[in-house]
Amino acid sequence: MIAGRAERPRPKRALGQNFLVDPNIQRKIVRELDPQPADVVLEVGPGHGELSQHLVGRCRRLVLVEKDRDLARGLRARWGERPDVDVVEGDALRIGLPEFVRDADAVRVVSNVPYNITSPLVFAFLELEPAASRIVLTVQREVAERIVAPPGIKAYGALSVGVQAIADASLAFRVGRQAFRPVPAVDSAVVRLAPRPDAADVDRAALRTLTRACFNRRRKQLQKTLRTAPELSFAGDAEAILARLSIDPAARPEMLDPATFVRLATVLRAAREGGASR
Repeated sequence: MIAGRAERPRPKRALGQNFLVDPNIQRKIVRELDPQPADVVLEVGPGHGELSQHLVGRCRRLVLVEKDRDLARGLRARWGERPDVDVVEGDALRIGLPEFVRDADAVRVVSNVPYNITSPLVFAFLELEPAASRIVLTVQREVAERIVAPPGIKAYGALSVGVQAIADASLAFRVGRQAFRPVPAVDSAVVRLAPRPDAADVDRAALRTLTRACFNRRRKQLQKTLRTAPELSFAGDAEAILARLSIDPAARPEMLDPATFVRLATVLRAAREGGASR
């Protein structure tokens, strides 16, 4: 066992590598994922196969996306001969993840997410087509708390709204830093996401622009942000727009739930498009 570990590639700090070595936590994560025989399971950042070893043979196809060339080589050596395992070497944010699940009837996603690319990866998973039925992510504990935060608390922000507007999000359990090697400087948590059927109706680009504008000015009243934020390009009557949606013009952004942000983003987009067409 010790000799086998010594042969493994050393963790690369530049890639944010912290490998989940606690077998009990590995099994808990797989239980949260609950892979089914007909599923295509997409695992991003499989490392040495810490989670993969519990997934091989439990789903129709397992797609392992690994950026590190040495780790990808090890995964191919271990499972490359299996027809139900695909090892893909590349950056998950650049290679086009939907390509690897396009023929799937059911998709599930699992990842020990590198802390430095958490937000873009989360949204890449949420934008898969077909949509994943379940996404289970190990992330920095602070980020997990932001993802699941309800309105009205400090942790609630643009990430909370962006995720909760299109998916049901819950914190499954917390993971201490000692479960990883090398030991990171922070604790982690596992979050479970389930994209909602109505997610396709959400204008994600408009919502992202609105939430970033609002939460970058979270101390300002909404009416002032709508009037003054240049990225919103809104020249209409802010108070009238807010009144139409029964939103208090003096409210701060942390008081609006995700559904209200979605409605506001839709109305603002329509107002801009209407103004541009005159």
